[in-house]
Amino acid sequence: MINNLQGVTPRCMDNAPSDLIPGMDRMKGSLNPAWMEWLWRLLRLVLGGIFIYASIDKILHPAQFAESFLNYKILPRQMVNFFALTLPWVEVIVGIFLIVGIFEWASLTLFNGLMIVFMTAIATALMRGLNIDCGCFTSDPDVGKMNWFTFLRDSTMFIPGVGAYFLLFRLRRPPIFKQKHP
Repeated sequence: MINNLQGVTPRCMDNAPSDLIPGMDRMKGSLNPAWMEWLWRLLRLVLGGIFIYASIDKILHPAQFAESFLNYKILPRQMVNFFALTLPWVEVIVGIFLIVGIFEWASLTLFNGLMIVFMTAIATALMRGLNIDCGCFTSDPDVGKMNWFTFLRDSTMFIPGVGAYFLLFRLRRPPIFKQKHP
């Protein structure tokens, strides 16, 4: 008796208005509802947009950004120019990859990794009592000095980045979890 019922759609689903709700037809037979895909797209757009926006002033004013970078007193002076010139372009590439959906796992991991580096740099500068500008979104020294709200702001960008892992894992397994069949 049970074998005869396999593949039969319950009568209550026959009359469901799946054509009235966009994506409902995909939600019926899928473990990944359409809203999760749209939420992932929104997160990609926001996180990628943040990185692209943050990189614009750094690219346009590399000397000012290098000075902001030097004020953190984390890297030797000889390495500051290299990082001041490359970091904004890494942010742009990660931002574009997130928005477009290229290498989603790698892009999200780079986003979160860079956010950890930024938050660590801010926290250590504050703990050492450095009275410097952040250099996060602008290299203009007149914008204002960094404080713990700067760290909190970065945390509010980092939390959705970490949360995105759970969403992305539900939608698409990371490449290391995909099994190859002989």
